[in-house]
Amino acid sequence: MKGFAAFFKKEWLENLHNHRLLILAALFLIFGITNAPLAKYTPELLAALADGFTLNVAPVALDAWTQFFKNASSLGMSVVIILFGSTLANEYSRGTLVLLVTKGLSRRVVILAKYAVSALIMSGCYWLCYTLTYGYTAYYWPENQLSHTALAAAALWALGLFYLALTILGGVLFRQTFTAIVFTGAIVALLSLANLVPALERWNPLQLGAGTALISGEITPGELVTPLAVSVALTLFALVLAVKRFARKGL
Repeated sequence: MKGFAAFFKKEWLENLHNHRLLILAALFLIFGITNAPLAKYTPELLAALADGFTLNVAPVALDAWTQFFKNASSLGMSVVIILFGSTLANEYSRGTLVLLVTKGLSRRVVILAKYAVSALIMSGCYWLCYTLTYGYTAYYWPENQLSHTALAAAALWALGLFYLALTILGGVLFRQTFTAIVFTGAIVALLSLANLVPALERWNPLQLGAGTALISGEITPGELVTPLAVSVALTLFALVLAVKRFARKGL
C-alpha cells in the first residue's frame, strides 16, 4: 500500500509528541510493578491500619494475577480507549488529511496505519506489564507455579485489539472524540448485557477477560476458543467497515 510506511512513521512520532505512549507506558509500568507487591502486602497494611483485622488465608500467586487482570481489563483498557479515541478527531480538526489525501495517500492506509500504531503501543505496554507481573510474582511466590498465565494474558490482549478496532470505527463514524469513545463504550455495554444470556455467553468476546478463571482452573483453554474466534472476526469486520466508510467520508 502506497505511503503506509511514511504515514506509520508520522503516526508513531505523533504519539510520541502528544505523550500517548508515555502515559500508557507509565500506567502499565505502575501496574506491572505494583500488582504482586499489593497482593502480597495489602493484608499486612490493613492489619497495621485497622485494629483487630486478621486474614486467615495467606496471599498466594493467584492474588497477584487477579490484580493484573483487574487493573489491565478495567482502568488499563479504559485509558487505551480514551487515549486513542481522538486519533481521527484530531486529524479532522486540523485538516491534515485533506492535504495528504489530495497528494495521493490512500484512505485505507490512514485507517490501517492508525490501527497498527495504536495496536503496537498498546501491545508493548501491555506485555511490559505482564512481564513485570510475572517476574515479581515469581519472586514473591517462587514455589507457586500457575498454569496458562501467558494464554490468559494473550486472551485479554486480543480483547484489547478488538477495543482498538471499535475505537477506530467510532472515530470514522463520528467526528468528535467524545462520541467515538461513547460508541466503543456502548458496544462494550451491549456485550456485557449479552453476557447475561446463558445461550450467548460462550460466544461473547468479553469472556476473553476471564483470565483469573482460566489460571485458577475454573474454565479450560478450550472454552476461550469460540469467544476468541468471534473477537477476531469482529475486529476484522470493524476494520473493514471503518476502511469502507472512511473511503466515502468527507474530510
